[in-house]
Amino acid sequence: MVPTPHLPVRVAAPDNLSPAGSISTRLRHVLQRGVSGVRLVYANWSNQGGRDVPGPDAITISARLEAASTHVVTFGGSARVRLRPGETCISDRVEFSAGRGSSFHSVTSVVAEPGGLIPLGPQPNAVDGEVVESPTQTDSGHGYGPWQILAEADTGAPMVPTLLVTGDSNAVGFGDTRGTACHYGWVRRALESRFPTVNLAVSGATARGALDSSSRIRRDALLRWVSPTWAIAALGTNDLQQGGPTLVEMQEVLQRHWSDLGGLGVQVVGCTIPPVTVSVDGWRTANGQQPTPGAAERDALNAWIRSRPAPLAATLDLAAALCDPASPQRWRPGLTDDGLHPNRRGHATVARAVLSSQAMADLGRRAAGI
Repeated sequence: MVPTPHLPVRVAAPDNLSPAGSISTRLRHVLQRGVSGVRLVYANWSNQGGRDVPGPDAITISARLEAASTHVVTFGGSARVRLRPGETCISDRVEFSAGRGSSFHSVTSVVAEPGGLIPLGPQPNAVDGEVVESPTQTDSGHGYGPWQILAEADTGAPMVPTLLVTGDSNAVGFGDTRGTACHYGWVRRALESRFPTVNLAVSGATARGALDSSSRIRRDALLRWVSPTWAIAALGTNDLQQGGPTLVEMQEVLQRHWSDLGGLGVQVVGCTIPPVTVSVDGWRTANGQQPTPGAAERDALNAWIRSRPAPLAATLDLAAALCDPASPQRWRPGLTDDGLHPNRRGHATVARAVLSSQAMADLGRRAAGI
């Protein structure tokens, strides 16, 4: 099975949990290839400090797919499944045939135990017919949806590389929008229509945290039903923000993370780390910005990543796309609104740089069978 381009959003507090008691979330999904059946993966996890951790309470899930007709999703033959904190599940096969480019909606209803909390994720994009409904709507409007939608491909459909992405809020898509929803981002912009992608990015995530046993457990759980061939590692900003690890410490942490990913039998692509600055003029100019502590280590680390140290097979130079050419420790004016995350224009700029990179050219050749 391969994932469709549905990428879950791991939002941070205060948008990560809801006391609503029940929530119904309708999300739109577009198929990258023809399918003869799909299966939905759900998890009872929440983002806590940049890590996926067990949700605070048990939840009960029911779901359906809406296309030309409605398909009820079942779990072991039942219309509902109860997930205890930390559990994951995969649905039965939904007999659903559709061609590349076709769209459908998933509708997920989740109910918490009495007095319990529901873990939250994506915001709805009204332009795509998405909506979140609950008895006590949260201010953020975040909902709860599938963590993966896995497609069983039509016989004879060409195989393409499947991507795994690890990252922080920048890879989640913070600062970007898709219609009326937040969290679009360069990962979806660059990869969504081209490659099946499993996005494990979590707002607040660190490279050091990715080595934690709980993070490995969650990653392995979501990779139980898919086999990625490439991994894109986009971590490091939160490790270095406001100073912290030395260059040598960061090199060691990143290489351990890359080796973890390489142990999955994938080719690993490393990403350089964008600037972090404060500004006196709203980031309208480079001269109005001041790099935060950790900038020197970031520059040295980026130079090292660009040298493609083992075990990297390729690199994506996100920093070069975002930084001011005359002052690499500062943002290019107009690409950030807070000095930490790309804005909508910044994410679009990164996406263009990723699509024109040698790494994506290599992936494209593999997809074409060259």
